[in-house]
Amino acid sequence: MKNMKKRDFRKDGLSSCDSCLSCLMNFPQIDPYVFQGNLGTVLTRVWLFMFLVGILVPLRAQDDAVHMTPEFPLTFPLAQNGDNVTVKFPEMINPSTVLKPGMVLRTLYVLTLDSQESPSLIDAHKGSMDQAYSRPLPGSDYGPHMPPELAHELDSYRRTVWQVQNNFVMAMAQFPTDQMHLIFSRTGGEQDKDMADERFSFFDGLFVGSPDGEVTVLAVEKESRSELAGIKAGDEIVSVGGFSTQNDLSTFAAAYAAAKKAAKDNEVSSYAMTVRSGGDVRQVEIAMPPQIKSGLMDGFDDTPLTPTKPSSPSTP
Repeated sequence: MKNMKKRDFRKDGLSSCDSCLSCLMNFPQIDPYVFQGNLGTVLTRVWLFMFLVGILVPLRAQDDAVHMTPEFPLTFPLAQNGDNVTVKFPEMINPSTVLKPGMVLRTLYVLTLDSQESPSLIDAHKGSMDQAYSRPLPGSDYGPHMPPELAHELDSYRRTVWQVQNNFVMAMAQFPTDQMHLIFSRTGGEQDKDMADERFSFFDGLFVGSPDGEVTVLAVEKESRSELAGIKAGDEIVSVGGFSTQNDLSTFAAAYAAAKKAAKDNEVSSYAMTVRSGGDVRQVEIAMPPQIKSGLMDGFDDTPLTPTKPSSPSTP
């Protein structure tokens, strides 16, 4: 350090002060008038950025696993039947699918390939691999054809059979529930016509089954509309929107659909559900999602808005 020579800026023809001034002069300068003129554009872009973030963040959150009380894998009523896995009692995995004892659960999966369609696993690979690759997508008589990678992935799931309950439990704990498919056999056979491929979908956060011959809540999704309404695991659902469940899962699904449709048609903010816990019967109100009643561009035309006089309420 002592042998290092101190640089003499004056001998180099450039002083340290001149060096600093040169750097400052070469540094990009901001014209205040230009900045003020573009202020509106800058603010608009910031607003659009925040708007997109507000949309994309919730969409990304949909990929997260669904958390319930109790946790979903712990309430799924699995049972071992020889070399097959089935369910202990009837349960609903979506509004149109009831799993019953004796049905063979084959495997769970989540597609790793992005697809704009909802491919049917049953039609994914009938015949040879080449025939599957050239087959049109389900619901389309003419192209586009199923991508080879997608057909190959679906075929691998179709041929998979898990024979241990723990495989299902671990998959349910890992996969996002709203993206999870269940492959099962309705009668235990292995023919294509006997197999089913269904996705999981719950009733405003309710996972229901029939362990004792009644429509019973097995688990409730955390922070869902049903949990906010006060419904808990173990509650028996007596009626939905005034429609009796008649202690039947399919009837409950029909009552649920009718109650939701009536609430939407009448533009009400909630629908009623009657539940029983022990000997206590109570009615809860489950909130409906908000509805957009007007277009985004309403009120931006040149036509002046004319206020209307509110109508007087009719007397009964």
